Amino acid sequence: MKEPCAGEVHQSVGGLMMAGLMLALFIAALDSTVVATALPTISAALGGAAHYAWPMTAYLASSTVSTLLCGGFAFHFGLKRTYAFGLALFAAASALCAVAPTIEALAAFRLLQGIGGGLLEAGVFIAAAVMLPPRDRGPYLGVASAMYGVASVIGPVIGGAVAQGLSWHVIFVVNIPIAIVAFALSSNSLPGRGERSRATQFDAAGSVLASLSVLSLVAVFSLAGDAFPLASPQAVALMALFVILAFALYKAEAAASAPVIPMGLFGRSRVVAGFISGFCVQFALMAGVTYLPRLLQESMGIAAASSGAALIPMTLALMLGSNVSGALFRKSGRLRAIALTSSSLVLAAATAFIVRAQGLTAPSVTLLATALGLGVGVGMPVSNLSAQTGADARDAGKATSTAMFFRGFGGTVSTAVCGMLAPVASPVGTAWTFCAVLASAVVGIAASLSIARRISS
Repeated sequence: MKEPCAGEVHQSVGGLMMAGLMLALFIAALDSTVVATALPTISAALGGAAHYAWPMTAYLASSTVSTLLCGGFAFHFGLKRTYAFGLALFAAASALCAVAPTIEALAAFRLLQGIGGGLLEAGVFIAAAVMLPPRDRGPYLGVASAMYGVASVIGPVIGGAVAQGLSWHVIFVVNIPIAIVAFALSSNSLPGRGERSRATQFDAAGSVLASLSVLSLVAVFSLAGDAFPLASPQAVALMALFVILAFALYKAEAAASAPVIPMGLFGRSRVVAGFISGFCVQFALMAGVTYLPRLLQESMGIAAASSGAALIPMTLALMLGSNVSGALFRKSGRLRAIALTSSSLVLAAATAFIVRAQGLTAPSVTLLATALGLGVGVGMPVSNLSAQTGADARDAGKATSTAMFFRGFGGTVSTAVCGMLAPVASPVGTAWTFCAVLASAVVGIAASLSIARRISS
């Protein structure tokens, strides 16, 4: 049987294949946050208090890099091979994490796991670009975006519960059977290497420069506040290094025959609007996910388990919003209206948090968090849809992985900025945190004006 090639458009993604892809996406997205609340238990068991944050930082850095490069890998090696490699690496690294003897070894294995996780996260979204017509991508991306968002929200809750109730090893061991099932259900139907990619040379220079650029940028926001202040000589030096590497990347990609990150994408307003939209949506989501549990626990004295339960409606609203958004896009194709609705809902929720910062109660936090989750959910499919439909067909996969990078980077920046604005959960901290969310919503509204009014096919 002939293997389908990248660039061929298929009419549907079967139910079993969809289930496999969503399982892979869920475990990859979950592992980006699940370790956070389990780290105290893991650190105590492995005796690595001095390097407490290394396992989280390692996964964040490597997954961010591989997410960005996944589109180029899928173009050159085929999505099927890229996805299969990512899934195998993720499963193998999970097994190594489960038996790590030290915190340093765990960080090294998490680095490998992050490479696989990033390839899975981007690969699942790239599948929509290379296998479905634009309008048919709506429901698929609605489900995938909901899965991605929900995993980000519930990861810390699951991590803490498993580490305390069972064993921290279970967090990693459970990935292995899920990865095997995901591989069996989904890998064979993904497209292989296209004819055009066979005639081009792999962009090794661009891949290396992109990796180094991203690592220097991620280091600024992931280490700021812990290793050094955000306004410090170290942060300035890393930003200067990023600028130098980004310029070198631009020159290298301009000369490459098949660049891993086509610079022409940044000259297309609809593509850039998709990048900005994804950044803003994830900024709002991670602000809520990281700050609201602290507010409920530190300021209102609610137990950790109860604070997690209080945010369940936010998770359900996110799932509902994402799936409804995808269905509406398939029916009407009105992408700009969906984007504006999302940013407006986030803006309204952020404004309400700011106005009521002094008198918030647990029920009102749950209500406003639900509104925030709905707005975020509605906007989650927009980023990929705008980037994919705004790019040339041959670059749709690379546009998707770049959009995924900006989405993830939005979460990284949100965590750093909100941590700096609100070191203590309080009415003042609430106001500052949601001022940042409000600003991201305003930027999202501005970006929405460059998104296509309607996608016709």
